[in-house]
Amino acid sequence: MATARATHQSFEDRLNRINKGAPNTMGEVHIGPRDEEKARSGKATNTVRLKAKKKKVKIGEGSNLVLVPVAMVIGAMCAFAGQAASFHFFQDGGLMPVTLPEAVAVVEPYLIYAHLVIGGILALIFTWTFGFNGLFRKLAVVAGFGAMLFGHVQMVEQFPAIHANFFSEAYVAAAIG
Repeated sequence: MATARATHQSFEDRLNRINKGAPNTMGEVHIGPRDEEKARSGKATNTVRLKAKKKKVKIGEGSNLVLVPVAMVIGAMCAFAGQAASFHFFQDGGLMPVTLPEAVAVVEPYLIYAHLVIGGILALIFTWTFGFNGLFRKLAVVAGFGAMLFGHVQMVEQFPAIHANFFSEAYVAAAIG
């Protein structure tokens, strides 16, 4: 009942203002602090006040300096892991060697892309896991992946003992020689 009375009273006040020739202030938007005299009078008004918007700072916005090199390293590691996994999966005596003559004819042309598929899936998983959402970070993963693929022979020549641990001595000898 009190709410209905207050609503009716504000409507009556508005009609009185309009009849007197005063401006209709219903729904006006006022920007800035309110007047102290009006605030002290205690009378409810129908003004809408816009609040000053706070600056929204994205978390990690300036961290490309750190995350782009990390993304490149992760891309290179994914390419290396894809090469090692395809070597151990599909070599003779590996986990999944292709031995049937019919299967060799069908699968053999595509085995050269196995390291790209395995490494690419790993790169997608790590990109999603670490939240590399920006374009620069995704391109850094791709750049690291490509750098490792194109520089694989140089990496084997530079670090033969590490590659012998992940691949085999024969693989390192064939890559160097």
